[in-house]
Amino acid sequence: MDNHSSFIDPSLSERQTAPQRPRKRAQVARACDECRMRRTKCDNKVPCSKCSIKGLDCSNSGIPKASTLSEARDEIARLKQRVQQLEAQIDRQRNESNNLATPINSSPSGSQDPRSAVIDTNHTDFKRFPGGIQFRAARSPNDAWFGPSSSYFFVQRLSAFLNLKLSQSSPAHQLLPLSAKENKLLDRPVTGCDEGMEDLLRHPLSLTKETSTPGVYLSLIQEEYFINFFWQTHHTSLFPIIDEAHFKKHYQSLWVTGGTERRPSALVDIVIAMCMQYYLSTLPSESQGILVEGKDAMVAGRWHYWRGQTLLTHELESPSISTLQCHLLCAIYLCGGSFHNRMENSVSLSVRTAYTLGLHLDPPSNMPERDREMRRRLWWAVYLMDSKAGMKLGRPFMLHDSYVMPCLPNDSLEAAAISGSTFAPIGDNATWLSFNLYQTTLYMAVRAAYTSFYDRILQLQHDQSIWDDPSILQASAETLARHTQRLQRWVDSVPEPLKSKRRKNGTPFSTDGTCPSIEQFAPVWLQRQRLLLELTYHHLSVNLYRPIISFTSRLPPGGLVEEMALRCANHAIMLSKITQRVLAETTILDGWHEAYYCQWNSTMTLIGFVMVYPHTSLAIEARAAIDLALSVFDNFGAKFAIARNAAKIVRDLCEKIDTLRKTNQHQHASTKDFTADLMEATRDLPQDILVDQPFVSNPMFENIYPQEQIDASDFNFFDMAVDIDFWNDLDTLWPENDALSQNQIPVQI
Repeated sequence: MDNHSSFIDPSLSERQTAPQRPRKRAQVARACDECRMRRTKCDNKVPCSKCSIKGLDCSNSGIPKASTLSEARDEIARLKQRVQQLEAQIDRQRNESNNLATPINSSPSGSQDPRSAVIDTNHTDFKRFPGGIQFRAARSPNDAWFGPSSSYFFVQRLSAFLNLKLSQSSPAHQLLPLSAKENKLLDRPVTGCDEGMEDLLRHPLSLTKETSTPGVYLSLIQEEYFINFFWQTHHTSLFPIIDEAHFKKHYQSLWVTGGTERRPSALVDIVIAMCMQYYLSTLPSESQGILVEGKDAMVAGRWHYWRGQTLLTHELESPSISTLQCHLLCAIYLCGGSFHNRMENSVSLSVRTAYTLGLHLDPPSNMPERDREMRRRLWWAVYLMDSKAGMKLGRPFMLHDSYVMPCLPNDSLEAAAISGSTFAPIGDNATWLSFNLYQTTLYMAVRAAYTSFYDRILQLQHDQSIWDDPSILQASAETLARHTQRLQRWVDSVPEPLKSKRRKNGTPFSTDGTCPSIEQFAPVWLQRQRLLLELTYHHLSVNLYRPIISFTSRLPPGGLVEEMALRCANHAIMLSKITQRVLAETTILDGWHEAYYCQWNSTMTLIGFVMVYPHTSLAIEARAAIDLALSVFDNFGAKFAIARNAAKIVRDLCEKIDTLRKTNQHQHASTKDFTADLMEATRDLPQDILVDQPFVSNPMFENIYPQEQIDASDFNFFDMAVDIDFWNDLDTLWPENDALSQNQIPVQI
């Protein structure tokens, strides 16, 4: 026996003699496509071993497969979302490349455009501008770009609609009121360049002093009259950006040579120009005298305006608070004279000056409270003017809301006491500064709605026909409806002392049709503040809702789009009623240019509304409000020419509206007779004839509905025959060419 045999493990011997069990094959949930087709074994590797060896494209990607219905739905939703993201990215990149003046890699030499090194073409945060128009405004001999929120854009759309309806070809600029021909440009005094400048800076100019600059300048006594006029009007009813006590002290320091002349001051000149423009606009044309030199009151004071502009050129490199005040007041003066492009330039100068002065930062705590409040009021005045110019002309804002801004100015009793002006409190802890505060917050609310509205439109549409797509209008109306609640919250926040009471227990800042009741013994500046705050609210609401009025799209009645259009018309009607009643009973708004422009804007909106919604219950009231607007233009027209021309344009449009309405009524009566005869003739016919032989049997309607079967219960011939809007709008749907026979214009029911 071997000596080692005693050391052999019995269990080892058993394992050696036991049969070997086969190793368990790895389970594969699903073979790849190649292995299944070739009927070969597959493993779980990505890619599988067989495909790797043979160099084949393996379908094993490692992505879990959807094995249940819910997983399949989730996967489909994920893929749809990804497709939408990729399509949006492609559209943004395509639009960005179109916005470049010269596309990348298309330089004349064939080499790569050097801008590609600094422009990130894959950047996806660029925004497009909404589609606007090139339009020749009344004051300009050249075309200018105006955006879709401007009245110019709406007038152009209205003009195209009228030309189609009346079979005429009239340019849109003929629907804009013109001032007197000699006032088309704000002519500047002719000076001798350097010599004229030296003379201006060295010697004060007055009405009684011989100068090398021809023009009309005031004596010190006349200047004093208009300066005192400023504090009761622009100072309280626009924005309080001048310390009254400091200004009066500064003005007295300018007197020289025994008080017969004064040293030059740009701020004093622009204040005088503004007050000359406004005060002379309150007088009949025959009483305006030499101060307008036979021209329109809207350009009164232009000599003082231009002298102030000459002085401001020497402050560009080293601006001061006074420089900013001048730019803001110049913008008001130019807006009153209907020089809108010049006005926007003054606003842009005020924006850059405000940044230069550091007003975009909240004032430091160690600064006197009086100066801190003034700097805040100046910044928010710039914000207000930037908002007004941007929304009025439809152009991009120059201030960006994405940056932190200073605190809003204070309207407390303490802030009013240190403001430099002495006006009595008006109750409920409100002061003469409260008007400015609530006007600013109103513009903030409307600007937020405006930005959201047009951003939403640009997300949905890429071309310029954004007002003609029903789906775009519906989505835009939903956006506006959300911001309507914010505007109502602003109305609820206005203190009672700033609200004009309404007759017949009406509600202020509403569209209930009641007119304001003027408090008899309230100071005029407070009465004007109340009226202007409510008129501004209605005016901004009209501008905000007006794009919903489409001259081409037809949506089912009673929807959200029509609700927003009715809201727009209600605000325009209310503005017309208030303005007409106040002008007829008081002198509070006499000559106030902003009231005239608000009325013109609302009137053109009402004309468009009556054209688009002639059969709504509000159309009759809107037509009556247009007549009220005519009396407003007649009132203003007695003082400045542009209002007289506005009255003439509106009267011509009213004749066209009434003509179209009479034609529609005649067609409506004829259609009703035709429908009655047709129903009588078909009364005894079997109903299956009408149901089984719909309009699809007509080749004309086969082009409209190529794949649909129309059921009489859903679309009835007699219902359509009675619908006069359908027949009246056939010329809108198929204007000049036979587009129907070419199957180019589908109609959606």
